[in-house]
Amino acid sequence: MAVLKRLRLAALGIAPLLFAGCSRQPPLALRPEPIAYVDTLPISQPEEREPLEVIQLMKDAIRGEISKGMSVRRLVGRSHEALNITRFDDVVNSAWFEHRNDLRRLSARETFMGPTAGTGPDTTGPIELTQAKLQGISPGFHIEDSRGVRFVVKFDPKGFQYLSSAAGVIANRLLYAAGYHVPEDYIFRFRREHITGVAEGATYVDEDFEEHPLQIDLVDEILSRIDTLPDGRFLAVASQYVPGSPLGPFYFSGTRKDDPNDWYVHEHRRDLRGLYVVSSWVNHVDIRFANTMDAFVDPGYVRHYLIDFAASLGSGTIRPHYPREGAEYNFDWWPTMARMFTLGFYRDGWESEQYETIDPSIGWMQVETFEPGKWKANWPNEAFVNMTVRDGYWGAKLVGSFSDEQVRAAVEAGQLPNEFAADTLTDILCYRRDRIVDYWYSQVSPLERARVAPGGSDGSFTLSFEDYGIRESVWTADGVSYSWEFRHPALDRHWDGESPARAGSGQSLEISPGGRPIGRTGNRDLTPEEALATLKISVRGRDSMRGRPAVVHLSWDAAAAVYRVVGLEH
Repeated sequence: MAVLKRLRLAALGIAPLLFAGCSRQPPLALRPEPIAYVDTLPISQPEEREPLEVIQLMKDAIRGEISKGMSVRRLVGRSHEALNITRFDDVVNSAWFEHRNDLRRLSARETFMGPTAGTGPDTTGPIELTQAKLQGISPGFHIEDSRGVRFVVKFDPKGFQYLSSAAGVIANRLLYAAGYHVPEDYIFRFRREHITGVAEGATYVDEDFEEHPLQIDLVDEILSRIDTLPDGRFLAVASQYVPGSPLGPFYFSGTRKDDPNDWYVHEHRRDLRGLYVVSSWVNHVDIRFANTMDAFVDPGYVRHYLIDFAASLGSGTIRPHYPREGAEYNFDWWPTMARMFTLGFYRDGWESEQYETIDPSIGWMQVETFEPGKWKANWPNEAFVNMTVRDGYWGAKLVGSFSDEQVRAAVEAGQLPNEFAADTLTDILCYRRDRIVDYWYSQVSPLERARVAPGGSDGSFTLSFEDYGIRESVWTADGVSYSWEFRHPALDRHWDGESPARAGSGQSLEISPGGRPIGRTGNRDLTPEEALATLKISVRGRDSMRGRPAVVHLSWDAAAAVYRVVGLEH
């Protein structure tokens, strides 16, 4: 275990971070890089935990909002950046996240299938009831089919067939393609006679949270609250148990103390901060610790799942969404104080919003009034509260990676009952995707794939890159220019300039003295830190393009007399 611990320290680059408060951090290009899947090293199985939901939610509400309002770092514009990022402003694959659609665009079929490998519960053989739930806002039960596969089964509210079941499956497919770990969720149609018995020792919890032996007639009580399809079958979402042993939820702050692989505090994980943007896209307002799950999987590590997406898109699980959802927390400290001190005269924008259900199967969600930077889940969490512009841009790249065809494929997985609902929801998701990309790309200079071509003996070079703003049609090349500042202190090279954009997303800049002093020659020996240079590039153009510059980190290769790209920040 001592060897494994040293490996984790080296791979995660924790050592320099632990002492960041008492010494200067090394330059970005010299920091240790995170290593893919290093958090999947074998460990002893942690204990399952069952936290009290109400207490944890109130902690999140108070700690999240008050700390945000009183954060000195945030007030002076120096928010803490994410810790688990690479030198190129990205994350590596891990037990939390895996690059999927942003790395290789999935086919429509792959998007439709998502994490699933089958067709859901097998109704050709007996199905046993293993657990039931009457309390809470969404009654349901757990089943085991003839293959021994277990599922959680939940139903739509009466009068709104497909509302929560389709929303849950569609959001599941999009979150999986974006890169997150999710269970296999299926649209499940079945008849009462398919549920044939009760597993030995099965129990249920009633509305008073008391446990009782489970009887088969409880199925009839639950199904009596559910609408049937025209052919008499029942409709539900069936979520397959995730692999491994359940360990309870993960939190959006701190670390799991009994998981030696869990080094990065969760509020400073890029993949959890960027989840805010993906959640805002699918309107997953119920993103909270209770809808997450840790599982101990082979060959012996903790994988982190997002679960239960019934309150996504236009669904509020038991009804369509209201305008408040997505605009204000369930307990939102500052608006609540404003209403108290103004005796109720203070009104937020959502309180004047006119709305009506778009369709019973898709509910209601914001379209034209959707503001990507102001969206809120029902409850705050510290990862979302600590999100920076760089995290938001990273999440927007995940959302922007989806084509219209892929969005349609995910919607088709929800098996909505009519073409109007499927077309409308596809259009809404594409519209919200475009709004997200427009907003977050404009907060930075969205330049990627920087490469250097050598130039003259004076150290000049050509930097080529891709402007994602042009690629995603956030802006056009007309009227756009790139202002740049090149700094290499060890060689006294301080150059700057501005160049107009050319047609297409592929761009290049000639970085040269341009009549200014060229600095010292680069043929002397330099230390690794002295060899480092930076090139700041800002996209200039329309008024909305006021984002922070992209910083390309370079290292001087004296032997080849050329700069090499060694990092990128946004």
